Amino acid sequence: MKLRKLTAHGIATYQEWLQNRKPGEMPPECLLAGAEETEELLKSVEIDQAKVFSTRYEFGEYIAEILDDCSAPDLLSERNDGLWNWLTVVYFAQFGQKSSKYWHYAVTRQGHSGALTYRHLARTSFEMYWRHRESSLVMQNVDMSTWGDMSEQLTSRQNIAYHHSCIATANMLYLENGKLRRGAAGRVPPKAKRKHGDRRGRAGVARLALAVRRLCRTYDTHILDPVQMIELLPREFAGFAAKTVQASG
Repeated sequence: MKLRKLTAHGIATYQEWLQNRKPGEMPPECLLAGAEETEELLKSVEIDQAKVFSTRYEFGEYIAEILDDCSAPDLLSERNDGLWNWLTVVYFAQFGQKSSKYWHYAVTRQGHSGALTYRHLARTSFEMYWRHRESSLVMQNVDMSTWGDMSEQLTSRQNIAYHHSCIATANMLYLENGKLRRGAAGRVPPKAKRKHGDRRGRAGVARLALAVRRLCRTYDTHILDPVQMIELLPREFAGFAAKTVQASG
């Protein structure tokens, strides 16, 4: 199937359908190749409509490969939002199984707390693979329809989402045999809900993001490799660091 994108009319039709869709319902056929709802984007690029992906990482890798000759920043620009919405329609049977949030399926540039483009399943799968390649496994080695805490915590801030060393470090610290280590996505409870000695969320990915931002005040963290970054992390990360050394040894 030739690569297409939704037109302005197609996006409006898609948004209306999303707002009123019933559980298990698939997008209207017109959103696949309708003359008014879609337009051909790249005549030289075809996608496999029947392809099944086991993870969002696989999807991001596949789309990055078929669009390898294209400018990624241009593909991610607002004028191509229709591409990501169309790809979501094409693979909706895989994307639409768990999440019910509108912004996971339609590129949303203005939400209740700002831009929510980073939460779009298809667009972010491509962007994180394009930026980080294998290191994006830490947030994308999940079912196609799963967003997850790791994705939220690593992509919600651009200074972390675009930080190659930080994402590579997270990948090394928190992944073992393709699976997240226990406590990787943990969050520190609010102060009012913490008891003395409460260790929940310590050394989790949210704390890593905070630690890296603090290190940026002293070091050029962008030139560090993951091993160097881990050596500079606070003592609270020693447990994850030790597991990393054991796995590599």
